Amino acid sequence: MAGIAGVISSTDQQLVTRMLEKISHRGTSKPAIWKNNYSVLGAVKLSSINEHPGPKQNRNGIQAIVMDGSLDNHQIINNVSESNSVSKQSDPECMLNALDAHGPKIFGMAKGRYALAVADEDRFVLARDRLGIQPLYFGFNNGILCFASEIKGLIGIVEEIHEFPPGHFMLSADGIYPYKAYTPEPIKLEKPQDSSDKLVNRLGFAVRNALSDGADVGVWLSGGVDSSVIAAVARPFVNRIHTFSAGVDGSPDLEYARMVAKHIGSEHHERIYGLDEMLNVLEKTIYHLESFDAPLVNSAVSNYLVSELTADHVPLALSGEGADELFAGYAYQKSYTNQIQLTLSVQNTISELHNTALQRVDRSASAHSIGVEMPFLESDVVRLALAIPSRWKIRGKEKIDKWPLREGFRKILPKDVIWREKSKFWEGSGTGAALTKYAESQITDNEFSKDRRLENGADLRSKEELLYYRIFQTFFKDSIPLAHIGRTQYI
Repeated sequence: MAGIAGVISSTDQQLVTRMLEKISHRGTSKPAIWKNNYSVLGAVKLSSINEHPGPKQNRNGIQAIVMDGSLDNHQIINNVSESNSVSKQSDPECMLNALDAHGPKIFGMAKGRYALAVADEDRFVLARDRLGIQPLYFGFNNGILCFASEIKGLIGIVEEIHEFPPGHFMLSADGIYPYKAYTPEPIKLEKPQDSSDKLVNRLGFAVRNALSDGADVGVWLSGGVDSSVIAAVARPFVNRIHTFSAGVDGSPDLEYARMVAKHIGSEHHERIYGLDEMLNVLEKTIYHLESFDAPLVNSAVSNYLVSELTADHVPLALSGEGADELFAGYAYQKSYTNQIQLTLSVQNTISELHNTALQRVDRSASAHSIGVEMPFLESDVVRLALAIPSRWKIRGKEKIDKWPLREGFRKILPKDVIWREKSKFWEGSGTGAALTKYAESQITDNEFSKDRRLENGADLRSKEELLYYRIFQTFFKDSIPLAHIGRTQYI
């Protein structure tokens, strides 16, 4: 995680300073600012995990980059640039040199998670990774383009805030354009077992690449199959591994997480909380999350608390996010009888990740200045998942979801864990029921009927969502179009 911000203006450095102050939690370093006669770029970084967001300059100092995130294929991008003799350059420097050599087509070649901005004497470029793993927003201040990693960085500075679309780049003189989307890996899978075997291999590489050499690492462990697989795969690569769980006392997530922690021999940490603690962090959670969507807030409260716990022990956590989207892990997907419908549903959940689970994970981690890696969303794992036929993702009369994942890793986890049915994040932790009940006690039927309709004509879906919306308004007022707010059916 890192925080980036900037403007296309040579005289408005104070705007960048203000934006970086509002997103300073995304880093542990002092803000660094670069400017020329055309623009100003700034960044804060997480020093504890060797982030290199910039600003990084080229040799003559007239071009610079800020970048939040990292590349999966650094060496390939380095080799296609004209400076491939520089072996120790950072990911931002690698992208800067490659962009200078080959132009925007480099974004179609780059794999990884990133949001970046490049400026030179007369050009400005913004770009965001295909899935939207790293956040990026923009708007205009009296015609001046401004951008920042989080919405709160632009509040009070621009007239209207827009989310920069995943898988796109902007050229200041030409507009916004998509670049090459993820497509299925061109491999032949003859039988279902092939998909499991391939996944074991790819995910192993992804987990290993996500680990920092010599650093203690943590895993957010819910006790579900996704996070449990990540923890079990990571264990042999490190001398010591920490696992972190959060939930209401007696919640199923805590029980299963303890089982997995004991099985892999991790140093396990728990955050057991009740309604009072949920309410104590509710405003902070909504402020950092930048959403009032009820299921998303429910999940984020638990995520916020487990991130806070994580920050006391390690600078980096691994998360199992993405497996449900890639491998058809949602209960409603079992109702599809047509494989085309299921395939399109999988594509849809992947396309919505940037406004749902990824938003929750990014904001929860950055609120506590820690990094988070999601091996399931490593580019080669994603392309393999897209190549696996949908009929193999939900299999058998029992309609076992995420079958390739469960089958592939069934020998390294307890049977009760590997075949555990999915529960939504807020259900497994016990957070959802408590907050829903609290909202019912705070808002009358008449209040909900009177206040549920928003100015744009949309309706809030529950008393709970109205409660969150009121908190949200104290921070963000009407600065965010409702289209940005995740209208989630699943988390």
